[in-house]
Amino acid sequence: MPGIVRKVGATPQELRKNVSAIHVSGELSLLERKLVNVLLLNAFDKLLTERKHTIPVGILSKMLGRDDSNNVENLKRALTNIMKTVITFDLLSDSKKAAWVAAPPLSFAGISEGVCTYEYSEWLSERLANPDIYAIINVNVQRQFTGAYALALYENCVRFRRVGSTGWLSVALWRRLLGADADLYNEFKWFSAKVIKPAVSEVNQVSNILITPEYRRDGRYVKDIRFLVADNPQRSVLDAADDTDAIRESESFKRLVNLGIGERLAITWIQQEPERALQVAIYTEERARRNQITGSTGGYARTIFENGTSLEVSPIERAREELKAAATVNAKAQQEVEKVAEARASATTAAIKALTIVQKRELAAEFIASNTAVKSYRPETATFKDVVERTAFTSWLRSTIAAQLAAQ
Repeated sequence: MPGIVRKVGATPQELRKNVSAIHVSGELSLLERKLVNVLLLNAFDKLLTERKHTIPVGILSKMLGRDDSNNVENLKRALTNIMKTVITFDLLSDSKKAAWVAAPPLSFAGISEGVCTYEYSEWLSERLANPDIYAIINVNVQRQFTGAYALALYENCVRFRRVGSTGWLSVALWRRLLGADADLYNEFKWFSAKVIKPAVSEVNQVSNILITPEYRRDGRYVKDIRFLVADNPQRSVLDAADDTDAIRESESFKRLVNLGIGERLAITWIQQEPERALQVAIYTEERARRNQITGSTGGYARTIFENGTSLEVSPIERAREELKAAATVNAKAQQEVEKVAEARASATTAAIKALTIVQKRELAAEFIASNTAVKSYRPETATFKDVVERTAFTSWLRSTIAAQLAAQ
């Protein structure tokens, strides 16, 4: 898909050399790029088992960051243009020999009765289903982009966070990767001024990475470009982007999957909004226990997660999850216990949110002193990069603050 870089049995060194690249031969608008990504995300878990995929237009619009779900004409035009666009797969090798193949992103698309239905060709489904070519797409990050070139550049750089650089690629290849095919960009000064510089600025402002372009010249002319890639400490929404194994072991993931949410979508939700993902699972389970869901639990959970409104789990429901061991307590006493537990939890959360960065650093130092194996601490943000260490610190912090409040 647009800008996705494929790692074919590659070592980290080969990855830095950009063994292969997938790019779009032709420009896609910002909406079309976002749409391609959201449709792939929606279909990913069933690419090899189902040819036809569906998604409600309302949910699709919200995942795209749009409020005009009633205006399907824009979606129709975008889908039409996507089907007209050819994706060219250039598999580059050290020998500089290239195998060329091409296919449209979608073989079919339609909208009827508020539902978008679409298909991939069998050939493309098999390749997209290979996790080596799939980059986890964070819908919340994607929503922030206002420029198609910026989104394309982000997609081509984000997977290099761990190695620090995209590697050198020719100016011509970068133009194709970004969809900057207009004749105006034949002259590098215009490609730099109208595409590279604005795109770099937007990526650094709205995403979870910081990128810096470097240029290699042949005489007066810029021949190659590479981008240095680092985490953006001010926007750490995707700190756990590559920790899918740990996410799969989490309670939130297991509960969401049991409700009928696809594994890839469950992972994405937890990466985007971990607290909300768990809330959705608890909320949906409670409604299902009360027989208050008329359709599928998975569809219900997806609707309430994607609706963008505040999801409040009632104190009784949340406390019930924490106090299952007290099931034998009589109903009246149970309610009182739940109210107290909810009040304590809310007070603890408020106290943690009120901590200054200095206080967070002091608490983090105390945690590290008793956990010498910690390796991923970031002093500038008082956070932990590793998901296991971050989870352990969060649990410790809540216990510590709760104890301090109780002693007051």
